[in-house]
Amino acid sequence: MASDDVELATVTSKGQITIPSALREQYEITEGDRLLAVPTEHGIVLKKIELPSVEEFRDRVEGLAGDVDLSIGDVEDVVHEARG
Repeated sequence: MASDDVELATVTSKGQITIPSALREQYEITEGDRLLAVPTEHGIVLKKIELPSVEEFRDRVEGLAGDVDLSIGDVEDVVHEARG
């Protein structure tokens, strides 16, 4: 698919959009993936983002443990609350 090919997305009554399959395949977007929606002067830009797993996040936090005064339990509570 060339970058200048036009595809249409459909918006449902709930505000959900369906990304055309050719674009999902090209950008490897699968069910459950998270997309960042960025407003611009030209419209909305969607960008697939990779969020770290809880284990990856825990490893990162443990690496910084000496720099902050939080326990892993405190951080896990914040993460789980944010993911709600």
